[in-house]
Order: sequence, then C-alpha cells, then structure tokens
Amino acid sequence: MERANAVEIKNLIKTYKGGFEALKGISLTIHTGEIFALLGPNGAGKTTLINIIAGLVRRTSGDVRVLGKDVDAEYRFTRSKIGVVQQEISLEFGLTIFDAVQLQAGYYGLRDGKVRAERILKELSLWDTRQQPVFALSGGMKRRVMIAKAMVHDPDILFLDEPTAGVDMELRENLWKMVSHLREHGKTIILTTHYLEEAEAMADRIGIINTGRLVLLDTKQNLIDSNKGKNLNTIYAEILAKDRLQSV
Repeated sequence: MERANAVEIKNLIKTYKGGFEALKGISLTIHTGEIFALLGPNGAGKTTLINIIAGLVRRTSGDVRVLGKDVDAEYRFTRSKIGVVQQEISLEFGLTIFDAVQLQAGYYGLRDGKVRAERILKELSLWDTRQQPVFALSGGMKRRVMIAKAMVHDPDILFLDEPTAGVDMELRENLWKMVSHLREHGKTIILTTHYLEEAEAMADRIGIINTGRLVLLDTKQNLIDSNKGKNLNTIYAEILAKDRLQSV
C-alpha cells in the first residue's frame, strides 16, 4: 500500500480578526520522509502555516491533511503524529531535563513515559545531563530539550521553527546531524530558518513564502543547478526581489 503524503494543503486561507490575511490560498504537498525547508521573511506566514497544520490555529478555509486525515475533523490522530519545536524557548524551568521530558509524555497519556524519556534523551545525547535543572542550561541545550519533548511520543512529522536561532555554529552543526539522523529513521522534517546555509545543507525541497503566498516550490538541487554559480542566499534574495516587483 502506498504511504500517504505527510502533509497535503489545498487553497489554504487564514484571515485574522481585523481583516489581516496571513495566508492567501496556499497549496502544498510535503512528502513522507523528506526534509522540507520553508523559507521567507518575518511576517510571511511561515509560523501561521505550521500552527494550522499542527492544530494550534484554526484555518479560515481550505483543506489541510496530515497523513491523509483532516487536521480539524480528526485532530486526535493528526496531533499524535506531529511534534512541534517552537521558535520561542518554552520549558518548565523548575524541573530537571528528565522530568520535563517525562512530563511531556504524560500529556499524551503515555504510560511508559519514563522509558520513552530515557530512550529519547539517549538518542539526543542528553542522558548524562538528565538531572540538570532546565533553568541552568545554555541556549543550545534548551533547544535540544525542546526537541526531546517534541519527539518523546515518537511522532512521524517534526516541525522545527527556527531551531538554531541564537546558538553557536558548533551547536548548529550538531543539530543538523541530529535532524539527518531523524530523517534516516523515516521521520518527516519541516524546517523554517533564516540561516540559508542550514536549508542548503539539509533540505530535499524548498518552499518560499512571501506575504502569505507560496512564491516558489522546488527541489534544492534544481534550484542550485538552474542558478549556476549562485549560492542559496543569492537565489533567495533574487526570488524575493522579483516577487516584490511583481506585486507592485
């Protein structure tokens, strides 16, 4: 049997109170098992899109499915298949690393939370520091704990919203290796980032959102091959500049 696509979106619109249209008819398919980089300037609609897929924000109209299931009609199923690492640090600062991850397992009603916490902490090289209090961790370690919490229920799809913001290059590269490891284990990774070398290093495909519209969708390799001599930073800047001119 053919596996369902990780995410399928058709003509997605999100209009907030006051009339601001954050998403303007986006259609997009994200394949199971790929690393998909979602790029765009601040305010383009990336986080709104992620939150709708994850069931954290209600769409205005359009069709959004996760593994073939509607995210509103079958939200219990779809939310169980998704892990989200938000851009903002959000942790229980009074707990140890282990207790924070085990608590997250409890939110999903998992009876083997202790076992799951041990497994994911070992996979993310956090086991030796499991008794450290969360409040004392560095920025990079806090990001890693957030990823552990997002993965403790073993989701099929992981959203990483600016996962390496504010961390140094060494920690960034460690997170890249971790993401590649997750993909090797069949996980679908959806990544937003302002570090375009991150997308260039990891992504299979790239989508660019600007002012709530999907202005480009292509494989990373096609983008690079069709713009010989240019890196992704240059290609990205040129696409946004062209879109601004066309929108005037």
